[in-house]
Amino acid sequence: MKLNNKFLLIFITISVLPIVIITIFVYGRYTDLVNKQTMEVTNSIVENAVEATKVHIDTIDGMTESFQLYSNSLYNVLDDIKKYRVKGNYTVYDLWKSRNNMRFLCQHLLYSNDYVNGVFIFTPSGENIGYGWGNGIDIQNDYTPFEDAWYKETVEKKGQLYISDLNKKDFILNSENSISFSRALYDVYTKDFLGVLLIDCSSGILDISSSNTLPGDALLTIYKENGNILYTNIDSVKTNFINKRNKNNISVIKNTLENPYLTVVAAIDMNPIYDEFNYTKFLIIGIATSCALIFIIISFFLSKSLTKPITTLSEIMRNHKIHGSVTTDKYLNLHNEIGVLYNEYNNMVEENNLFIKEQYHNKLITLDSQMKSLEAQINSHFLYNTLESINSIAEIEEVESISIIALALGNMLRYSINTESELVMIQDELKNVNDYMSIQKIRFDNRFEIIYQIDESVYKLKVLKLILQPLVENALYHGLNRCSIAGKVILTAWVKNDILYFEIKDTGRGMNEKQLKEVQESLNKPILFTELGRREKQSIGLKNIHSRIELYYGIGYGLTVNSKENAGTTIMIKLPVLR
Repeated sequence: MKLNNKFLLIFITISVLPIVIITIFVYGRYTDLVNKQTMEVTNSIVENAVEATKVHIDTIDGMTESFQLYSNSLYNVLDDIKKYRVKGNYTVYDLWKSRNNMRFLCQHLLYSNDYVNGVFIFTPSGENIGYGWGNGIDIQNDYTPFEDAWYKETVEKKGQLYISDLNKKDFILNSENSISFSRALYDVYTKDFLGVLLIDCSSGILDISSSNTLPGDALLTIYKENGNILYTNIDSVKTNFINKRNKNNISVIKNTLENPYLTVVAAIDMNPIYDEFNYTKFLIIGIATSCALIFIIISFFLSKSLTKPITTLSEIMRNHKIHGSVTTDKYLNLHNEIGVLYNEYNNMVEENNLFIKEQYHNKLITLDSQMKSLEAQINSHFLYNTLESINSIAEIEEVESISIIALALGNMLRYSINTESELVMIQDELKNVNDYMSIQKIRFDNRFEIIYQIDESVYKLKVLKLILQPLVENALYHGLNRCSIAGKVILTAWVKNDILYFEIKDTGRGMNEKQLKEVQESLNKPILFTELGRREKQSIGLKNIHSRIELYYGIGYGLTVNSKENAGTTIMIKLPVLR
């Protein structure tokens, strides 16, 4: 990473990271506060709705209990209806008088309650004592409720309050949608069943809209145990409440009343509430983003101003062949570390140029002597092997083949001692290889075969002298084990992308992984001329050739060796094309 980028990253981290941390903390705390407040609002709506429902139920419950407990010196409701337990125990006058008393009691109790339509008592004898107060309602003549579901459920509750569904009552004249509350009446002392008290109320009896602090965004519903709705404000809620764009923000809360068993459900659209707080959230994020951008811009210019002198010097050093020493006085006259750095660089360039001039000629002389030394080692090594071959043949049999060997050897000696140039044409280098192979074929009685696969376009190219014959010799002596095993040596040459390749491949015994690794490591070792003579014998030829190629052509050119046990060895030479 560039120094400028490192400084920029450090400055941004130091300045922006605290802003990010503080923003996340503030945003999180504010979000928690918003969620807490919204939950308080929703819970408050539900609690208010439940309390309002309880108030309405308690009001009706109080009315029903007042009929059981109402008594004065002249009239007692329970005592009055005892006579109606059995048909025939009362007269028409008794019935008229009871209804009249009931009317007086209803007017007294229900005068201030607009939701009550009427109060009726259904006695076991089938008589109806009651009074229709609201909307001109009354009980149909000859109506007996004994087989109706509401009557049976009321009796089964044994004095507990029963609430009917919100619907029209068939047995009530001029009836509209209403809710009826009923309770079984019993004798306080004997516990005898005296009848059923029914209070019919309009649908607004359970209206809890006054407790709704979000009338346009909160849907309040009261359900019975059987799932029927007694109250809902869906008509007053926004028409698109059900199809909100983000239904995840619809909060649904339920609360159940134990007696009577009613469920209050509040479905609250939280989007308007969240919208009120989102402005502050966006403001927090906007301020944090603006501060972060400002600090990033400041960090950019600050890091650039601090690293520009170093960057300039690095560019000069990277292109020192073009720029040389520093010529500008902008940084040379600075009395700080930057000025010292620039002045020391100038001194270093001047000293380096002087050193190069002094060492250049010495280096050329040294390289030339090293090249000749390597050639001498190769020539002496080859001469020893060749003389050994001639001597062996001369001792075994006296044939004309000796003259062939001598002719070939003479050609090779003349070729090796020729010092006109280090470079020769490939066709001459191949002729030297062919002379060597002529000698070896006689020596080893043609127990091997050499195959040339040479592209004609490479014959006129030039290469470093004496680099192919030692490798072919290495293939015979090490690969084919001095031709103790029959095999082939294949010499291939081609050009690709201005690179000249030679491949010397044998079909011999090859090398195991350990031997191959030792050879490859010897090729990769740096060139130490004082130690060449002390290396292992089997690696002298390969290492010498590789060293000569690197010295002459440069790093990146030379030999690569690949081998597999019992599958032969392949040596690749990589050279630049010299035309």
